[in-house]
Amino acid sequence: MGARVYVLLFCLTLVAGYADAVAFFSLGVFTANMTGNTVLLGGAIVGFLMPPLRGSIGLALPALSLAAFVGGAWAAARFLRREQGRPPRRTSLVLLLLAAMLAVAAGLQHWGGVSGVPLTVAVLSVVMGAQSVVAVRAGVPGVTTTFVTGTLVNSVMSLAGSPARTDALQAEGRTNAAVWACYLGGALIGAFALKILGTNALWLPAAVVALLLAVV
Repeated sequence: MGARVYVLLFCLTLVAGYADAVAFFSLGVFTANMTGNTVLLGGAIVGFLMPPLRGSIGLALPALSLAAFVGGAWAAARFLRREQGRPPRRTSLVLLLLAAMLAVAAGLQHWGGVSGVPLTVAVLSVVMGAQSVVAVRAGVPGVTTTFVTGTLVNSVMSLAGSPARTDALQAEGRTNAAVWACYLGGALIGAFALKILGTNALWLPAAVVALLLAVV
């Protein structure tokens, strides 16, 4: 497995954690972690049927984020499904589009105000869905950039849960642990950037994804 694959994987994971922190703390919903959004949606449905639960943000944003994430992942998967070998022109095109969409989301967050929140959530969620597909297609078995619970479980199972402690399993376990650490690191940086940069926080991941074109 080439070094560029791991650079791509870890950087996309940092971006996912960063975007989730910025989205959750400024927009009220996740855009990469669909496990969290599923819980928010479940609570919102209960709140629709009876008095809202404390902390419920309503149906619209969790449902919008889930739908946009799936749409972005589906579109990327369809577009990239037949790409093989190098140079990966379609992957490069997807990353370029994602960098542009992150810039759009940054502009919406900065200038859109409250009325721009749904569109910002939708654009960010599409990006996170598509970048998850790019990461999966990078070719690291058992590793994703946005499935945090599964990443932790895979790490534990690979390192401690298999009777056959092969080098391949140990390597997969360490990679999953590193991916989780990158996600946490991205969330820390995202929260810090939100405090310092405010509504300009999303320009940074746009630049990071654009720079990844050099390592695809």
